[in-house]
Amino acid sequence: MNISIKNQVNENKLLLANLALLLILGGVLFFFSFDRQIVSILKTTLMQELGVSNQNYSILITAFMVPYTFMYFVSGIIVDKYGSRYVLTASVIFMSIATLTTGLSHSMTGLVIGRIILGLAESCIVPALTLAIFTWFKPHQRASAYQTTNLIQSFGLILAPPFVAWMTVMASWRIAFFVPAIIGCFIALLWFIKSKKAPNDVNESDDNNNQLVEEQHSVLERYKAVLTSKPIWVLIIARLLTDPFWFFYQYWQVGFMQESLGLSLPEVGKLLWFPPLIAVIGVFIMCYFSDKLVSKGLDATKARLVIICSCTVLSVFTFILPSVSNPYIAVAIMTSINFMCSTWLTMASIMMGGIAHKYVIATAIGLMSALGGVSSIIFNGFVGSIIDSFGYSVPIYFGAALHPIGAIVLACFFFRKKNYTLN
Repeated sequence: MNISIKNQVNENKLLLANLALLLILGGVLFFFSFDRQIVSILKTTLMQELGVSNQNYSILITAFMVPYTFMYFVSGIIVDKYGSRYVLTASVIFMSIATLTTGLSHSMTGLVIGRIILGLAESCIVPALTLAIFTWFKPHQRASAYQTTNLIQSFGLILAPPFVAWMTVMASWRIAFFVPAIIGCFIALLWFIKSKKAPNDVNESDDNNNQLVEEQHSVLERYKAVLTSKPIWVLIIARLLTDPFWFFYQYWQVGFMQESLGLSLPEVGKLLWFPPLIAVIGVFIMCYFSDKLVSKGLDATKARLVIICSCTVLSVFTFILPSVSNPYIAVAIMTSINFMCSTWLTMASIMMGGIAHKYVIATAIGLMSALGGVSSIIFNGFVGSIIDSFGYSVPIYFGAALHPIGAIVLACFFFRKKNYTLN
């Protein structure tokens, strides 16, 4: 018992020692989530100011999604090879450049260029963050550590609608791009400085932030290790099925609130901070329970899957959304959607980190995100025309069925055997 208590004390000390870097990683995710929301929040404003149609808006989503998706095929390799210190720094700087470019745009061409740069830059964020979590934290701490960064990220989701609406009304929609671009440069500098020193439980001789970089493995060897793993492919298929609805929800929720419910931009700003706030608190609780299951001896992969299957039952409320006219009921349903999708993304990334070999964690995350992005591009590429012809009901009904199908795929595979976890 004394040894157990001593080990727990040491782990808590290590957790506190890594807290600063964890907070900065959360800041990176804050910028990550804030940036990609600005255009969706200003959708109606851009339609009025620059003549952006629903079809043009679909083009803007595609301009982000295509480079974001296909860069994932190589971003994981880059992270595995060079570690997160340099990759995250460069990524956040280019995200700032993309945001500034979008704010300076006077035409669709400028908006498209900004979204392309943002897509290229953001593709390295999730693989690098996941690798960092699996490097610095033990299995029964990882879900909580991962969700701590997401907790900070959630402030980007919460603050973006009211901030962008307020800046647009009080000053200009362009200022809503300029301010986060400046903040992003500061976050990049802070990360570069603070991530130089290795964590206490890793060999301090590694110059690349000791991110388990194993340069003796070639790109071909890394991809072979990923592509020949059946558990990895099952998880990728689940993300292929579910990612399209998450991206649809992110990019079209403001348009739905304004165009279907008749709300103004300030009214949307007052309401849409609530779903991400409740979602991040809920996911944090789910991560805590998931880690508790691991600490009690349950296989880590199954512990994450139990949470995924539990939250998927909330998808039933999505089918009600198109028939809702009360904005408060709509926000309540959007809260359940946000919670379900956020839980899925968090647990899927942690699952992938557990079932992939250590030297290909970022590569596996990148490939999963890339292929999920491909299905999202296909889905969202047609959404603008579908909404123009049939309204929001068709894509919402279709999307509501995707997460239950994905959960069934995962459960049928991972509940068959005792242990799929490698890390």
